[in-house]
Formats: sequence, structure tokens, C-alpha cells
Amino acid sequence: MRTAQAPYLERLDHLRLLAAALVVCFHWFHRFIPDLRPNNPLLSLIDEGHTGIGLFMVISGFIFTVITHGARIDYTGFLRNRVLRIYPLFLFGVFVSLTIGTYNEHRNYGLLTFLEWALPFRASTVSESTYFVQLWTIWVEFQFYLLFPFFKAFAERHGARYLVGWIVMLVLIRAAIFALTGSVRFVAYESLLGRLDQFLIGMLAAGLYLNLPRVASNPLHLPAAALTVLALLHWFNRQGGHVRMDASWWIVWTTVEALAWAWVMLAWVNFRWRAPRIVESSLATLGAMSFSVYVMHNFVLAVLHKLIGVPALHPDPIAAAALSAVLVVLPLVLLAAWPTWMLVERPFLSLRGRYLRTDPR
Repeated sequence: MRTAQAPYLERLDHLRLLAAALVVCFHWFHRFIPDLRPNNPLLSLIDEGHTGIGLFMVISGFIFTVITHGARIDYTGFLRNRVLRIYPLFLFGVFVSLTIGTYNEHRNYGLLTFLEWALPFRASTVSESTYFVQLWTIWVEFQFYLLFPFFKAFAERHGARYLVGWIVMLVLIRAAIFALTGSVRFVAYESLLGRLDQFLIGMLAAGLYLNLPRVASNPLHLPAAALTVLALLHWFNRQGGHVRMDASWWIVWTTVEALAWAWVMLAWVNFRWRAPRIVESSLATLGAMSFSVYVMHNFVLAVLHKLIGVPALHPDPIAAAALSAVLVVLPLVLLAAWPTWMLVERPFLSLRGRYLRTDPR
């Protein structure tokens, strides 16, 4: 996503596209295939494609730190830009969801429900949202927006150890919750207590990038980082994956996941090889649409499920679901996201202003 605040890092949009694609494939795959323990790590990547959420959050922490480096943040202006970035499309998704619920499912939602959903905290009705259940991540993201300027200021004053201290504290809090209740899965997966360290790891990765611009630039870093992500997700999947409620490894999973994705991010941003210009720019253009893809994809998937089911691309139903997710459904979701990108997101993005002030130091 281009910004007026800092130089454009095109390859971050490539990674946004990857994150959105993983989540789309994950939700499509699990419409047809129940919980699975595949022996193929690539299939584990689709089976646990929710990991794209972790990648999104690492990217957010990274890009905000890079954008605001060496400047002071005007808090009001920063939040105004963040509202213009996410709220128009977010509220559009909420409106569509509540309209369907009211007129087709006879749940009689009203103004108070709409206002509850609009606040940046998890609404009690989110589990009832058949087509927009993924909106919970937008609330977590906005909570991080509220905190980021303070994390930046304190990290500049106290150094990286301040952010590391927060990560350690969050892990200890999750460990305490597990000791008290026997489960920390929902806290780790769906709340700020579970996801904040992913943003903070993105900030730490930005610190490495800013101070060591060629960090992870050796071409071997990218395959090593990618294989690490695949290995971790395959292990995670074989241990029970995202549906496992009682596992103690949820205490540290989001932290480990973020560290692996941060490595991939740094390796890809600094990877020396470049595809032909048209490929690089096309991927970036699709990546710029990733928020529209993310917000609208479950609604689009429901329509595609009704209209086409699983295209018969392979006699094995698992392979057919995976192949159709990548080859058929993902391109159609990208196409369907284009109208909301052009008509909802872009007009409001053009209203953003500058929020950085030159640091007098």
C-alpha cells in the first residue's frame, strides 16, 4: 500500500497478497474438508491457512515503524488516517452482514447491534456472522493502532528491550491463563493478548531493517525462512492445529509463528532476484487489494459454494478442494474484491492526510 509518509516497499504488498490468499484458501478448503492431519507440508499450509492473519499483523508492526522512523506522530492525525483506511469497508461489511441477518435469517438486528459491531472490540454477535466472521481481526488491528504511537515512543526511549519485555510479559500472561483455566487457545488466537506480540515482532523486524538495511539479504535466507514456516505449520497441524483447545503450546505459538514470518518478510524484501517488472507490479497491485479480499472473501465464498461447489479438478476430494481453492476460487475472489477496492477503499484513502512531524532532535 502506497503512503505519503515514506518510500513505498512494493514487496510488502506481495506479502499482503500471500496473507490474504492463505486465509481465502483456508476458509474454502474447510467448507468441504473437516479437520485434517495431512502428511504433505504444502497441504498443511492450506489446512492452517489462518496463519495469514499472523503475517498481516507482523507486516502492520513493520510498516508503521518504517513509515514513522525519525519523526513524531500526531496522534489524532494518525488515528484519523487509520479510521479512513479500515472503517469504510469494515462498516460496509458489517452493514451487509446485519442486513442479511435481519431480512434473510430473521434475527431482527437493530441500531444497537450495528453500533456494537462498529466499536473496536469483539462484539458478542460475531459468532452469528455467517459471511463476515473474520471481522474479529479488524478489531484487534484497531486496538494495536490505538497503542502503536506509545510503543514507538517508549521503544525509542528505552530501546528494543522494551518491546522484548512486552513480548515476554504477554507469554507469561498466557501461561498464567493456561494454568488457571486449562486452555488459552481463544486468548492466543482471537485477542490482543494473543496477537500483540506479533505486531511487536514486526516492529522489532523494522528496527533490524532500519539499522541493518541488508539484513537477511543472502539469497539462502528466503528458502530457509520459507521452509521454516512450512515445517512449523506442519508440526502445528500434526499436533492438532487450530482446533486443538487444550494444548499448552498455544502459550507461545503466536510468538513463534510471528518470528518465522518476520524472517520471511525480511528475506523477501531484501531478496536480490527480481521478477519481470510487470510481474512485480501486478502482484503489488493485487496485494494492495488485500483488505477488500479479506473483508469480503467469506461472503464471496458462500456464493461460489452455492453456485459451483467443488470443481472436479481431481478424483480425490482433498486434492480437489485444495486445487480449486488455489486455481479457481482465489482468482474469482480477487476479481470480486475489485469493486469494493475501487468504490469503497480508494475514495476514502484519498482523504488521508499527513500525521508525521519532523523530530527536532
